[in-house]
Amino acid sequence: MFRNPVKAITVVATALSVWACASRPDPYMGSPARGQMITHFDLALEVRQFALHGELEEFRRAARDLAELEPAHDLPAEIILQLGPMRWEAREAAMADTREEAAAGAAKIAQTCGTCHTENGVPLGERFTLGGPPPVGSPARHMAGLNWASRLLWDGLVGPSDRTWFAGAEGIKELGALPEGLPTGQDANTVAAMGARLRQLADRAVTSRTAPERVEVLGDIWATCAACHAAGR
Repeated sequence: MFRNPVKAITVVATALSVWACASRPDPYMGSPARGQMITHFDLALEVRQFALHGELEEFRRAARDLAELEPAHDLPAEIILQLGPMRWEAREAAMADTREEAAAGAAKIAQTCGTCHTENGVPLGERFTLGGPPPVGSPARHMAGLNWASRLLWDGLVGPSDRTWFAGAEGIKELGALPEGLPTGQDANTVAAMGARLRQLADRAVTSRTAPERVEVLGDIWATCAACHAAGR
C-alpha cells in the first residue's frame, strides 16, 4: 500500500489515463511514467488480442516488447517492484509454441497486472470495459458480443473486479452457442462442439474464485476461441 497519499493519487491518475488513450503515444505525452503505463496497457491488449485469434508470431512479438520495456525512471518504487513478475511472465509467453501456450501466457500476464494494482493500493475495479454487447442479429454481431464478454473476463483479472469477471462469464454462457453461417471452414457439428465447450468453460469461470483458477479457465477459453479463429482464417 502507498504510504504517501499524493503518490497514490498520482498513480491512480496515471493508471486511469491509460484507459483514455486508444493508441500508444510517440513521443510520450507528459511524464515518462505516464507514457510507459500507456505503452504497457497497449501491449497487454495486443498480447490478449493475438492470443485470442491464434496469431502466434504477432503474439510472441508483442510479448517480447512487453518483457523488454524498461521501467521509466520516475515510476514509483512500488510499481517497479511489481513490473518484475509481469515482465517474467511476458518473457515466458514470448516462447509459446502453441495457441494453448499463448492463451495461457496472456491470461497470466493479465493476472500480474491485477496483482500490481492490488498490491499498490490502486485497484481499477470496474473502470475498463464500457457499454454493453452489440445487439443480436448477424453472425458478426454475435462474435462481437463474444469478444465483448471475453474482454470483460480480461478486465476482471486486470482490475481486478469480481463483478466484471462474473459479467464476462455470464456473457460467454449466453453467447457461447455459436450461430450458423460463421466462416470457420468447419462443419456444423464441429462449430456446435466448440460452442458447447465455450459454455462449459463459462460455467467453470462462474464458479472460480481465486486468481489461479481464473487464469487457468481464461487461458482455456482463449485457446478455444483461437482454434476456431485459426480454422476460419
